[in-house]
Amino acid sequence: MFETHHQGVIRRQQAAPAPQYSIRMECRKRQDYGVHLTAEILSPEHSILPALLAGRKALAVTTSTVYKLYGRQLEQLIRHCGLDMRVHVLEGGEINKTLASVERVCREALDAKMDRKSVLVGIGGGVCTDVVAMAASAIRRGIEHMRIPTTLIGLVDAGIGLKGGVNLGSKKNYFGCFNPPSQALLDPLFLSTLPESCIRFGMAEILKMALVTDHELFRLCEGHQQALIESRFSDPWEIGREIIWRSTRSMLEELQKNPYEDQTYQRLVDMGHCFSPALEAATGYRMHHGEAVAIDMALTVTLAESLGMMEPQERDRFVAVLRQAGLPIHAPELTPALCQAALDEAEQHRGGAVHFPIPVEIGRCLFIEDRAKLPNRLIESALRRLAGEAREMHLNLNTH
Repeated sequence: MFETHHQGVIRRQQAAPAPQYSIRMECRKRQDYGVHLTAEILSPEHSILPALLAGRKALAVTTSTVYKLYGRQLEQLIRHCGLDMRVHVLEGGEINKTLASVERVCREALDAKMDRKSVLVGIGGGVCTDVVAMAASAIRRGIEHMRIPTTLIGLVDAGIGLKGGVNLGSKKNYFGCFNPPSQALLDPLFLSTLPESCIRFGMAEILKMALVTDHELFRLCEGHQQALIESRFSDPWEIGREIIWRSTRSMLEELQKNPYEDQTYQRLVDMGHCFSPALEAATGYRMHHGEAVAIDMALTVTLAESLGMMEPQERDRFVAVLRQAGLPIHAPELTPALCQAALDEAEQHRGGAVHFPIPVEIGRCLFIEDRAKLPNRLIESALRRLAGEAREMHLNLNTH
């Protein structure tokens, strides 16, 4: 209501409703990117990197460990091909996967006077490429980045997806982004300088994809992983490349179904990643991600058998391949209480249900939605069983 005054008479009139205007913005961004299994990426004669950079200003971000091994080759590539590229060296390791590392990359990009057409190039393991993806999403509200993973986990998992992230204290990847690379360049020759332990850790992510989607991949690992671990995937060379590519392709096919994780909370690639983040944090990140994923999967297949969803021989076959790869199946830090806390976390960020991937056979999984189907007594029993098997394995090793 409002008042008007006319010749000393106050008249009350009904206010007209305010006009309503609205428009709906369509802001979805589609981005495709290439994933290339290549070789000699740092060779001036064979590298495809100069052609992909196409004369643009670039900042290569790597770690001190990688730079000690490959810094000279990288600098030679820059000089020989006349690249407009600076190199920035970060300290690696999960403890340095922080916003402070992202800020250091951003400051280096500022010093290099990078513009919106410039490119960040992450050359390193998963920590390095995660930090680079975060920095690229922030610099000038987003610039292009490329990933050149140098670890086995990077080749088949961390270096090929859409996400970047850094930790907040014990919360793994609490800060994160969906920021696909323009290119991911996979060169298995980097594996030749890795410690054998890092090859073993990478096998956990390969076995994850075998467990959820690809029985043939599992069969190849079962038959060849010992030789591949010892030779850093150089012998047998073709089998090694097939295993890497099958695992990579399976991962990308799964990610493509729900790239921004906004279609469903059911993700097969979450296998091995329900309990493992809590386990890594409980060890102060002293435990490697691959070890934690292996322990998580050992517990998951044991729970699957206990629930009658997986045949005992299938469960035992998978655990045996984890052991064959030199991966752990139990850790004292993974307690029933920690498992329950991990399930609480899953419920909180997966829409109120655990969406727990659980195998019914090697190569095929279902999902458990209801938390009540994973009672504490079942988890306690599975952990005791794995602890006993781990002790037995240790005693057998010491005996021989």
